[in-house]
Amino acid sequence: MTGRGAVVVLLAAFAAGACDDQIKHIEKRTPLFSTMSWQRSVEAFEEQARLSVPGTMPINGQRTYDLLAADTMMSSPIAGTEADLARGEELFGQFCTPCHGVTGAGDGSVVGQNRIPAIPLLNIRGELTRGYTDGYIWGIITNGRGLMPAYPRIPAMDRWYLVAHVRRLQAEAEAEEAAAAAAEAAAAGEMEETEETPGETGGTGSTGGGR
Repeated sequence: MTGRGAVVVLLAAFAAGACDDQIKHIEKRTPLFSTMSWQRSVEAFEEQARLSVPGTMPINGQRTYDLLAADTMMSSPIAGTEADLARGEELFGQFCTPCHGVTGAGDGSVVGQNRIPAIPLLNIRGELTRGYTDGYIWGIITNGRGLMPAYPRIPAMDRWYLVAHVRRLQAEAEAEEAAAAAAEAAAAGEMEETEETPGETGGTGSTGGGR
C-alpha cells in the first residue's frame, strides 16, 4: 500500500470513529431550543418539603422554632425604641398590609368579596391577638398559621421589629376603645342628669281667702 493510500485509510477510520462517537452520545447532547424553563426539576407544590435531618443546624445557623416552642421559649430581645418601631412599621408595610391593613384592622387590599374572606383573625388589634405572647406572634410570622403563609425569608431579628409594631397598633386600639368608652359613659351621665332634673310648672296654685 502506498503512502497516499495509507493516509486515505486512516482518515476514513477517523471519520467513522467520530461519527460513531456522536451516535453514542447523541442522547446526552443539549437540544438546540432547550431552555431552563423546560428543565427536569420539581415544580412548586409538586412534593412535600423535606424535613431537616434530626440534630442538624440550618445553613444560616439559626435554630427553627415551631409555634409551641416560640410561645414558651422566645421573648423579644429589642427595647422598642423609636428606631425599632420605625423599622417594624416599614416591614409591616412591605409584608403585612395587603391582608391586615395599615392599622391592623384586617381590612387590607386583598380582603373582601371574591378575595380573602374577612375573618376576625385578620384583625390583629383585637383582644384575641392581644393575648398572644410576643414569642407566639413571632412564631406565627415564622411558621404561618391558617390562611397566613410562613415568612422565614424575613430575618429573625426583623420579625421582632414586626412584633413591636403589632404591639403598638394594639396599644393604639386599646386607647381608642378607652376613649370611646369614656365618651359613652359621659354621654350616658349627662342623659341621666337631664332626666333627673325636675321640670318647671306652668303656674302657682292659689288659695281662697277666708272671711
